[in-house]
Amino acid sequence: MTHRPVHGDGTVPPRTPWRRIGETFPWPSVLILAGLISLSLHGCGATPPASTPDPGPTTAPAPAGAEGELTAPTPHTHGSAGSRAVGSEAMVASAHPRATQAGVQILEAGGNAIDAAVATAFAVGVVEPMMAGIGGSGGMLLWLESEERAEYLDFYAVAPANPDTTFPHYDGPNHTPRGVAVPGTVAGLLEALESHGTMDRGQVLSHAIALAQDGFPVSPLLARTIAGDSTKLVQYRRSQEIFWPGYRPLRAGERLVQPELAESLRAIAREGRAGFHEGPVAQEIVQVLNEGGNPMTLEDLASFTPRWRRPVCGVYRGRTVLSAPPPQSGMQIVQTLNLLESQSLGESGPPFASSTDLHTLATAIRTAAGDRRSFLGDPDQVGVPARGLISRGFAAERASQVGRGASPIPHAVPEADPWAFEDEEPPEACRALIPFGSAPARLRPEPPHSEQASTPSSLGTAEVSSDGGQGGHSDRDHGETTHISVVDAEGNAVSLTFTQGVYFGTGAWAAGTFLNSGLFIFSTEGPNRIAPGKAPASTTTPTILLGRDGVEMVVGSPGGGRIPPAVIQTIVFILDYGVDPATALTFPRINPHFTAPNLDFEQGISGEVLAGLRGHGWEPLVFAPMSLHFGGVQLLWNDGQQWIGAADPRRDGAAAGY
Repeated sequence: MTHRPVHGDGTVPPRTPWRRIGETFPWPSVLILAGLISLSLHGCGATPPASTPDPGPTTAPAPAGAEGELTAPTPHTHGSAGSRAVGSEAMVASAHPRATQAGVQILEAGGNAIDAAVATAFAVGVVEPMMAGIGGSGGMLLWLESEERAEYLDFYAVAPANPDTTFPHYDGPNHTPRGVAVPGTVAGLLEALESHGTMDRGQVLSHAIALAQDGFPVSPLLARTIAGDSTKLVQYRRSQEIFWPGYRPLRAGERLVQPELAESLRAIAREGRAGFHEGPVAQEIVQVLNEGGNPMTLEDLASFTPRWRRPVCGVYRGRTVLSAPPPQSGMQIVQTLNLLESQSLGESGPPFASSTDLHTLATAIRTAAGDRRSFLGDPDQVGVPARGLISRGFAAERASQVGRGASPIPHAVPEADPWAFEDEEPPEACRALIPFGSAPARLRPEPPHSEQASTPSSLGTAEVSSDGGQGGHSDRDHGETTHISVVDAEGNAVSLTFTQGVYFGTGAWAAGTFLNSGLFIFSTEGPNRIAPGKAPASTTTPTILLGRDGVEMVVGSPGGGRIPPAVIQTIVFILDYGVDPATALTFPRINPHFTAPNLDFEQGISGEVLAGLRGHGWEPLVFAPMSLHFGGVQLLWNDGQQWIGAADPRRDGAAAGY
């Protein structure tokens, strides 16, 4: 397959690596170093490397699509697996080895990338119940190779039809059923499967059902989150019995068995979305929520509809960049890369060797995060100038905020008006993909000559945390989310990010699952203000990069407001610095604040570089190395000869393929 030209001659410009891949950072040394760091920091933010779990008791598999006891996938390899894997045909990366293997086994059985992504996602909901599950929501970006077409499916949780409009002012603990939005994971995953998958529900859910029914050994990360969230996990009798048996938290290596979740998954396999959004499961969810003061109804659950949207699109270093449209934050990815396109990175050595490079990267991330802050909301209900924000014209206007032009940095990112660029044509490489369109006239603000819209600040204001979080409860934006990246042998790809919100969502428990904390994301005012049926703004950014011959990179991350910076840094480290994908995930990460000169960073940047940053006006704030705070990237990259999969060592993940 020959992808549409990204330059006039149809070529993709070569990288200008500061070293050959693997030359300066031989992988075995990096793996040993990452393991030592992770082990030394157990209990203070780092995730020890996942060991090969004990397969545990299993039962005979049922025929494809049938009910009955099924066998949980046992981790195995195709030459390589774990935090780095290599394959010539297909690959899966997720935040848990058993979920990754569920996806690989679907691919081996003849499924495509969509089948594998859905199987992996349902399995992740079993093995990472603190991060995601059938009570949560998310979004996925799909590349359909045979059609040379991208699609985005938004299944983020929405406010009920009669929401509690006072809730965004709520300032109590997050373990309240009042914070649950209408969940969308089940409807979204099944919509993708039915629209673009090839397997039936029984086949795709079999791995998740088996993992829930038979159980699996608790990982160190899961053990830590269980021990640290006792208030949520003991408020319902069954969640207490499962996660805190005898009022003692499950420990690493002990077995987590979830029979009620297995029953709910069987209902979904048997009845489709009706097995969750209607019937006994829906009735149990609504009863629990109503008893806790949440006005959600059976009709809210039954009427939930995933939204097919067009992805946002840009070009960086000759690659076509596809990412999540509003109300997710792919426009921050594209705008940041637009701001970096004219910059020379990687000429002064590896990442973090130069304070000049780091200042340039940080100011670009900061500017795009600040520009997003006033405008992000549900595009079905408010005007979002996504096309303006990702336009080259707007990037040129904001160039003075990046690099040497922004030294010393302003205390906060100055406001700007992207609406003036909303009708600019997208890059040529994007036009055939029909990207996210301009906001409809009915949702646009009054023209600038109007007294009501004379300044950018009058165009919309969203409540945000200074480090990039979104929503009225942004202090709870800690990144309890997960990501999955998949490619298949036919060239299809899926980048999927989904979430419970904060750890274990609200802790509300029904039908074997925790329920999300989606209503906490809404703001008290601005474009992200709560409204009936509205989806909240989100920082999730599942992303795919296309090269001359199709998909080149599939990437995404959890991490709340740190998601876009983590994705951007991964792209830049590979394309601008030429480092190996797995090595790119071991570098320290940064996260600039946009309402203060603070720069969060993971330990590992030299004092000399930090001194240079202070000279640019930054106030560096150090975090422990390999901190969960900075996300958990799941990455697939095609180097022109093979697929390289990498799972972030900050989490329990694994990449595997063949």
